[in-house]
Amino acid sequence: MSDGGFTPLTPIGGPSLEQEEKALRSGRGRMLAAMIVAVLAAGAGFAWFVSSSGPSEYGQLGRQINGMRAEHFDAFWACALPREDLRDLRNDQQLRSEIAERAAQPRAYAQHVRGQCMVHLDEHLPPLDALILPDDLQPGVRDLRTAVEAQRSAWSAFLARLDQTEGGFVAEDAEDELTAIARGWYEYKVAHSAINDVLRAHIDD
Repeated sequence: MSDGGFTPLTPIGGPSLEQEEKALRSGRGRMLAAMIVAVLAAGAGFAWFVSSSGPSEYGQLGRQINGMRAEHFDAFWACALPREDLRDLRNDQQLRSEIAERAAQPRAYAQHVRGQCMVHLDEHLPPLDALILPDDLQPGVRDLRTAVEAQRSAWSAFLARLDQTEGGFVAEDAEDELTAIARGWYEYKVAHSAINDVLRAHIDD
């Protein structure tokens, strides 16, 4: 029996992180693009669920987690990639290209991200830690937290490199840092999709 009369969304699977890592490192943009499109579609389903569900425990948690993503994760990327429609980001190569374009003036960009944007990632963690979760949501939220920490670490390393850059920015010189950023971005979306799967399962309870 459905909870509140909602029709379950079609499950959307995701690749293993091992597969995604190989795609990142080998430059198979087409494969990774398909993976990320699936994850983005799952995120759209998550937004539909939390906006439609009633005052159940899972509905309330869904709204909280979705709100945190908008307020912190999405806000970070809107700050780090100004004038970019985040919905248009479909693969790691596009993500890297947008970052590299804005890093053309390395130290100015580092100052901007460090001074204006990183706070959004920093402030993402305390509300996640404050959630009181049922057992089946704990793994997904734990992975979400790990992904936020990975993003903070990857961006900190990238900004440190920009601080040391003399002259123009060369993306190839920051390959490791950009790979870590792209991976953390993707892992966050995978974790968010896993949370969506749990919430969706409770529609049928």
